[in-house]
Amino acid sequence: PGLPYSGLGSFGAAFLDRFEAAVCPPTSHPLLSAVTFIDTPGILSGEKQRIARSYDFAEVCRWFANRADLVLLLFDAHK
Repeated sequence: PGLPYSGLGSFGAAFLDRFEAAVCPPTSHPLLSAVTFIDTPGILSGEKQRIARSYDFAEVCRWFANRADLVLLLFDAHK
């Protein structure tokens, strides 16, 4: 409630079932009161990127990038 994610519904249930967000509680450090952590499904390699994903990953990233002050993409170097 009160979070600006209703627009993500356009990416469908396949995306929404995996989408998670965490908002720091107001009792945390004041700096964190304006921070939201988002965990989206990871980037798949090769053909999996095109075939196995049932939503447009690039568009999801674009949606967040257009609304965020900072986006950090984290990768597992061992995969």
